[in-house]
Amino acid sequence: MHGIVGARADSEDLRVLRARLELAVSGLPVSIVANPLATALCFLPMLLTPATFGYIPLSRVWMAIALQLAGAAVSYVMYARNKRDVADPHRLEMQLCWLQLLLSSIWGMTSWFLWVEGNLFNNAFVSTVIVAIMWSVTMTRAADLRMLIIGNLTLTAFYWTRLFFGHLEATRVMTLMTPLLVIYIMAMGRRLNHQINAMLETRFKNEDLAHALKRAHDTALAGRIEAETANASKTAFLATISHELRTPLNAILGFSDMIATEAMGPTVSPRYREYAGDIHSSGSHLLSLINDLLDIAKIEAEKMEIEPQPLDALSEFETAQRLMAAKFLAKNQTLTLALASDAPLLYADGRAVKRILLNLLSNAMKFSPEGGHIMLSGHAAKEGGFVLCVEDNGMGIPADKLDRIFLPFNQVDNRFDRQAGGTGLGLALIKGLIELHNGRVWLESRLGKGTKVFVYFPLAKRHIASMQEKREVQR
Repeated sequence: MHGIVGARADSEDLRVLRARLELAVSGLPVSIVANPLATALCFLPMLLTPATFGYIPLSRVWMAIALQLAGAAVSYVMYARNKRDVADPHRLEMQLCWLQLLLSSIWGMTSWFLWVEGNLFNNAFVSTVIVAIMWSVTMTRAADLRMLIIGNLTLTAFYWTRLFFGHLEATRVMTLMTPLLVIYIMAMGRRLNHQINAMLETRFKNEDLAHALKRAHDTALAGRIEAETANASKTAFLATISHELRTPLNAILGFSDMIATEAMGPTVSPRYREYAGDIHSSGSHLLSLINDLLDIAKIEAEKMEIEPQPLDALSEFETAQRLMAAKFLAKNQTLTLALASDAPLLYADGRAVKRILLNLLSNAMKFSPEGGHIMLSGHAAKEGGFVLCVEDNGMGIPADKLDRIFLPFNQVDNRFDRQAGGTGLGLALIKGLIELHNGRVWLESRLGKGTKVFVYFPLAKRHIASMQEKREVQR
């Protein structure tokens, strides 16, 4: 038996072993009550109808019941010690195997006490009882294969020996059939044991997965909190440093403009005017970047406020065209405006619309070749609202870059990047501003075919009626 108990794979999960033993221990209370009671019931046919099932002395009855009570007492002690916690599973398994050997031996001896030699009814009844006990052991001890093997082999040994020494022809037939029956019962028990083990392994795998998911969730949550804290610190820093930089820049721009325009009188050399112009141009560019950073910081900190109102889209387009005219002329590019006749009112914050238009046109200008063509158009959205579109005939954007083009400081890696410059803030700012309007922005682009940027402004319901009235008056 020690070899059977000791044969254990090193890789066996102790949790599975512990769970199997807990199942075995939890079944002990049933055997504590059922074994003595079942033994007493087994003797009733012989006591009530001795002419049919054979005569059994009362001494055998009391001896069998006493043995079962002793086994029940041992089972109770084992159950009481291990019902709450399995301290040492390997030691407990050894003890349960010894207990099963004891209980099966008691039932084996009980079969001898029940047996009446030469009575076919009695022998058939005892055989039925032994087969029932074997199935009971199989069902209650299937969680632990060692207990199952020990229990059924012990019962088989007692029963088969009793059959071997029988004198009836029927007992000899049963002697030959017993090994086949035991093999079948053990095969079913082993199959049930595999199913229990698979169920327990699945259970613990699910528990491990649940714990791993919880740890991953906690780690992700901690990382998110840390990232949000870092982002808040970054936003606060950007807002602070942007304000600090704007003050001296305004002075630089003011004085450089005075020098360039000779507001205080002619300079010594005309080249000073050029230098002052360069200073003013660089300062203006830097101030534009600082303004973008400040606006992005405000949007991320949810401190940017907008005041949407009905706007004349064509007027906004023309204003942006005038402000960008010099830059388009420098690159020999053309800008075309187009507004659909069914275009609704542009309901948005005027300052935000101006920033969006200037950023979109600036990007289109940068990434379009010399002599390129850019179109700024507007039309009605299917769901209501206004859609503006800026289309260029530049080199376009690769498909694998489109999903991150609106991230801050992100630039497309193509041949115009280094020439055009930029910080990658323009589209991020546009996305932030349009989301404040509950709108959206998206891109359509193909390499070598140019790029289209769409910006959708939803239309406020309270202005739909006024828009319709205005159109009726125009008609």
